[in-house]
Amino acid sequence: MKFFHSAGQRPAIRQPEFEREEVAELAAKVVALPERGRENAGPAIMSNSQNLASARHSAAHGSLWRIFYLLAWVTTLLLAVVAALRIFYHDGNLILTSLNAFTRYVYLPAYPCVVWAAWQRRWSLVLAGSVIVLCHVTWMAPDFVRDRRFDLPAETAAKTTADSPSIRIFFANVLRMNREFDALLEEISAANPDVVVLAEWGWGWDKAFKNSPVMMPYVHGVSLTQPVFGMVNIFSKLPLKSELQNWVTNRLVRTADIQLGAQTLRLVALHGPRPMSAPHYDYYGYWNQMIPLLATESGPLLVVGDFNATEHSLVYRRLKSAGLRSAHDDRGRGYATTWPNETLLLPPIRIDQAFLSAQLECERIVEGRGLGSDHKPLIVDVRIRAPVDKPQTAQSHRK
Repeated sequence: MKFFHSAGQRPAIRQPEFEREEVAELAAKVVALPERGRENAGPAIMSNSQNLASARHSAAHGSLWRIFYLLAWVTTLLLAVVAALRIFYHDGNLILTSLNAFTRYVYLPAYPCVVWAAWQRRWSLVLAGSVIVLCHVTWMAPDFVRDRRFDLPAETAAKTTADSPSIRIFFANVLRMNREFDALLEEISAANPDVVVLAEWGWGWDKAFKNSPVMMPYVHGVSLTQPVFGMVNIFSKLPLKSELQNWVTNRLVRTADIQLGAQTLRLVALHGPRPMSAPHYDYYGYWNQMIPLLATESGPLLVVGDFNATEHSLVYRRLKSAGLRSAHDDRGRGYATTWPNETLLLPPIRIDQAFLSAQLECERIVEGRGLGSDHKPLIVDVRIRAPVDKPQTAQSHRK
């Protein structure tokens, strides 16, 4: 049977089956080529990205470490300057006096600098920082060690204090604007002191104390009838042999002689000026006059008050050189603090002091609460060391 095509038509050509399969396979390979390229390139691209990220991280890490290193050196050098000024120009101006007052805190950054430098093996920085740390430890050590300069042998001490009467002094800077009268009166009542010394005495305090039964036993002292407002005042249960009022610069200094057995205790109550540049704060002028006056005292002497000077001040060092010792140091409590009593955002320091002459034995010194004031009160118990050849028979005034 024959098939005929119309004019102009071509006969259909059939490709063999195996040819179509070959063409399809070839087309599939061509389509797969880009995917295969991406698969082969993937590990290389990922590796390059990771290397780049790692390089960036290393660079950032190195920059950060260099910044730490620079900051550690700057901190160390600044502290070295402050330390050198303390050694060679102690309290040479008001700024240095204020820095030295906070000695226990100022040099603390040197410690982490030394640790970090040792970790990084930066030995020059370790050496420089260690010198500062050594200075700081040296300056802070006396706060934790008793001042034994005037200690007597055990047998002699027992003989000189066995029959000597003791006396308790309560000192507080009440803060003139403070109105927590009852709280302080309660502290005084609980302490039961023989003598009360109060700084920044104001009209409100005078009125509150005169109307309080707590103060009824304190009938001695001119402060009862002639108080000086804003200054320091003395109130005593014990009779006063004498009482003087002296002005050093523009500050009142009260001196009271108290009979204890056969001997006389001289009590000096003061309120030193702050180390500030205002005209009425003549810090250096005040102490340049006050310290020589205290150095001339030859008998049993107790100096108590708001010194506005810490154990790291030149004033403190000069008082010790004048033959006095701190009651806090005597009891191994040089680390105690009294100011700012949680009223300011400043780390605590001790600017309220009690200094003793060699003839006095300090039995105890503690700090009170001082509610409403920026100062904690001081409560100090002392007794006179009686001469060995003149034993005392008077009884203690402590009830």
